[in-house]
Amino acid sequence: MQRTARLESWIASYGNDHRNPVNHAIHMVCIPLIVFSSLGLLNWIPAHLTLLNHAVGFGDLGMVLLLAFFARHDLRLALLALPFAALMVVGARYLPPLAHLAIFAAAWIAQFFGHGLWEKNRPSLMSNLVSLFVAPAFLLDGLMSGRTVKQSWED
Repeated sequence: MQRTARLESWIASYGNDHRNPVNHAIHMVCIPLIVFSSLGLLNWIPAHLTLLNHAVGFGDLGMVLLLAFFARHDLRLALLALPFAALMVVGARYLPPLAHLAIFAAAWIAQFFGHGLWEKNRPSLMSNLVSLFVAPAFLLDGLMSGRTVKQSWED
């Protein structure tokens, strides 16, 4: 399955909102931290689901939704995300909820500073909530394409 035109458009738009190399670098660190801490926070919600004798939490379901979004728009992207997703899902179970909350808050604050101080624009999330799913896709797309921060800045 090839990438959808819609995802291509979202990634291009997201890239245009993240052209400063400092802000871009902040996002490369903070987006995975936000995904990771979101999983941990979602797992804080009590769930009594079992699949193949394995407890399934809301964090697991959240990651399934993210991977489904990727697969719907670009199967290669979903496959690239799979090992990262597995590490995050397993790792998120080992930190206490307050640690996830601290990581989540610090990462969002850093990104807002990146936009305010270096990018001088509003975060993409302010105009399009789908950016919550596009942001990790943008990072993975950079891994697949070999795009660097410098290249993004110079484009």
